[in-house]
Amino acid sequence: MKRKGLLALVGCDENRFKALQRHEQLPIPYAGHYTDYTVRDALAVRLTLDLIGGESDLLCGVPPSCAGKYVSNALCEARSNGYETLGDLVANRIHVGTVIFQTRHEGDDGQRYTRWFAGPIEKLGPWIVETGSEESAVPVRVLLADAGRAALHVIEAARELGVSDRAEDEPV
Repeated sequence: MKRKGLLALVGCDENRFKALQRHEQLPIPYAGHYTDYTVRDALAVRLTLDLIGGESDLLCGVPPSCAGKYVSNALCEARSNGYETLGDLVANRIHVGTVIFQTRHEGDDGQRYTRWFAGPIEKLGPWIVETGSEESAVPVRVLLADAGRAALHVIEAARELGVSDRAEDEPV
């Protein structure tokens, strides 16, 4: 599909999309004006917009320079955990994101690093505890987006706009 179709699926205006694209802040490839986008591209852009936020002055989120990279890595984690289609994300109520951990070493500040998460929200807490104890680290930040909600948004828009009747079978 062309850019107009992608924008309709993700609910983004053209100026915002062009600004993100110009600054290379989208998690999708761009091959020029005649780029054909996929439903998977729409999911990645919708998740990026969810992480960036900006729905109001009080609802800011991750800087655009980071959001696209987070989405790319988080969707890789989702695939590696067996959530291979948009339908899988919806059916399993999957959230994706990263947790920034810091090691605990006596006498120093420790080291910070990321671990990627993809799973149902109720598994996040136990996963953080397990990962932190295995690596003697504590969570510093959690950056998370509801991939199931984003996938459902794209699936419903794809049906409504006639882009795809089987968008739920599209790969993540």
